[in-house]
Amino acid sequence: MNIGFEDEFGNDLNQKHVVNFSYIIFCVGCLFLIAVFTFRQMYSITILSTLGLLVALVGLRYNFIGHLFRAQILMPIIKIFQTSILSLFYFGTESGFHWFFVNVIAYALVVFRTDRQAVKYWVVGISLALFLLCELTDTNGLYLNSTDQELSVILVFFAVTFNFAMVINLVISRLKSVNQHLRILAEKDELTGLSNRRKVLADAVNIFADSIINRESCVFSIVDLDHFKKINDTFGHEAGDLVLAKVSAMMASVIRPQDEIGRYGGEEFIVIMRGTSIKDAADIMEAMRRSVEDMLIETENGIVIPVTISIGLAAIDPGVSRYEEILAQADKGLYVAKRSGRNRLSVQSDYQN
Repeated sequence: MNIGFEDEFGNDLNQKHVVNFSYIIFCVGCLFLIAVFTFRQMYSITILSTLGLLVALVGLRYNFIGHLFRAQILMPIIKIFQTSILSLFYFGTESGFHWFFVNVIAYALVVFRTDRQAVKYWVVGISLALFLLCELTDTNGLYLNSTDQELSVILVFFAVTFNFAMVINLVISRLKSVNQHLRILAEKDELTGLSNRRKVLADAVNIFADSIINRESCVFSIVDLDHFKKINDTFGHEAGDLVLAKVSAMMASVIRPQDEIGRYGGEEFIVIMRGTSIKDAADIMEAMRRSVEDMLIETENGIVIPVTISIGLAAIDPGVSRYEEILAQADKGLYVAKRSGRNRLSVQSDYQN
């Protein structure tokens, strides 16, 4: 379905999926007609189906090289033409072949956006007119007897149903994918790739509640980049963004898979460590501090920026009733680390009312 485009969440992706699916199904249908009527030595239908197949391949080519509108408009043209000829002249209206116009209408409603309203209305209008013409006209056709027409009605029913089911599935799958993508964007910090403030605080609520209910140890930590304003003022905001991105990646690589990390705001981060003691959490965060201290962050101009972090930790205490109190204790620890000279870790293990 992704022939001709790479964007996973582009605005036109739903339309592109339906266009490619329609071409694929049309090509399969042409191959089926070619095989059946070549075997029955009815070569005029074979030639017509071959021409339709070649034009459909041209449409796929348009889509592959990025000419989306050409690909979009060519599909209903060849499908309307083929359905009209086969229904009125070759198969007869009793074959039910004209019900494929319903697929053309569904295609137009899904594929053509609001800026292509005129094209949509023309395709829908022509398809409806031809469908009514076939429905109200009684033609026997040249190649199908009554038994063939009855079989054709069954095949057309399943083909139209399958097409509708697949188009609906494509649209629904696309909506689910877009919703998931939007949810991720709403929860992710664009610069660092970590959870944003809203997401990490939501995680804090859930982890805190789970830890209280299950009576498990849990440690909250606040991390702050030392002298970050000086980095911005000295090296520029682009260098500051580079530092944030590199340090974030390093911190995320140090913590355990079950831990959560997010950007709290500016140069501050929150790390939530579930199911761990304050001692083990301090060891993890000390390893993080050393890893950041050992980093060599180099700008495009070849300037190496030294970076350190200060860390405050606090664990759940029996007297704590809200996660905000744990964060406040961790923030006190961060304040102590800053006042003690930065590039260090401070543990606040005693809860204070």
